[in-house]
Amino acid sequence: MTESGSSMRAVIIENIGRPRALKVTRIRRPQPGAGEALVKIHASSVNPQDLLLRSGRLIIRKPMPHILGADLAGEIAQLGDGVKDWQIGDRVAASFEQLGCEIDGAYAEYCALPASQLINLPDDLDFQSAVAAGAAFAAAFQALVTCGKLKKSDTVVVRGAGNSLGASAVQISAARGAKVIAISESEFAGRLREIGATVVLEDAGDDLLRQVQLASLEEGASLILHCSDELDLVQSLGMLRNGGRLAIACALRKPAARFDALDLHLRNLSILGASGSIKPKDFESILRSVANGAYRALVDEIMPLSQAQKAHRKMEKSPGFGKIVLVPDSILEAEKKPSNWIPIE
Repeated sequence: MTESGSSMRAVIIENIGRPRALKVTRIRRPQPGAGEALVKIHASSVNPQDLLLRSGRLIIRKPMPHILGADLAGEIAQLGDGVKDWQIGDRVAASFEQLGCEIDGAYAEYCALPASQLINLPDDLDFQSAVAAGAAFAAAFQALVTCGKLKKSDTVVVRGAGNSLGASAVQISAARGAKVIAISESEFAGRLREIGATVVLEDAGDDLLRQVQLASLEEGASLILHCSDELDLVQSLGMLRNGGRLAIACALRKPAARFDALDLHLRNLSILGASGSIKPKDFESILRSVANGAYRALVDEIMPLSQAQKAHRKMEKSPGFGKIVLVPDSILEAEKKPSNWIPIE
């Protein structure tokens, strides 16, 4: 973290651990290097990656102290040498694999990042909605489209459809014409149908495989996206038709799994990892779709940045249907809105 320039408020971690490891403090505002831009952050969000990095299940690839936060929306405050395509005051968003992991992230009032990773924020899209879509849609697109080669003819099963990544995956699949079978807690069934799920199945009981077969007219799924951290690999593979693909878009609690390699071979099944960064042009297209109403940004709650600990505890207890959005306290104070303000969708 660069220690030069004016100060800013940030939430840092000095050691991995429980949510109490998140510390609100004041540090030096970073200065943009060559090819970088300094963004004044108006909103960021809490993502599963943040919890995994904070707890040590994923590795932070830089020295401590560290700032989490995998997506942001805000305004350009300063430009580094060699940046010619942007101007101070431009409304921008960003979400890419290194943000909050290899470089300091968005749990702060300002963030310095490569200008090549910035995208224009549509004029009619607010900052909070941009990050509510942000990393969730980016990860879903990477898993379904880039890795899973999603097609209109696919029957897609989304396991973990009730979380923000899963709900984004439902919308992307439906928008591309695929049949979507969402597997989730029953409390989210109505909302999943509203955003494009053809069938919603409860993730419970011993007959889930048979339910998927019935929902797919005995054909099975051609593509399964698993985006919860508990994976029954054998069960998921059993849901696939011959030639089907299983994409894994999360870090699993129990990453070791056993499966029948002969079955994999005879039925031409594929197991795909879905890590990586979405291309900026694809991310820009997603946010345009949010702005024009083709996709819905799902907000669970908007909280001040200073309550990051509380946000992490809430997400660990129950992820909720939609994102927890963090807004710097200074922004909330300037807008004169209460800290627990939640937009009506």
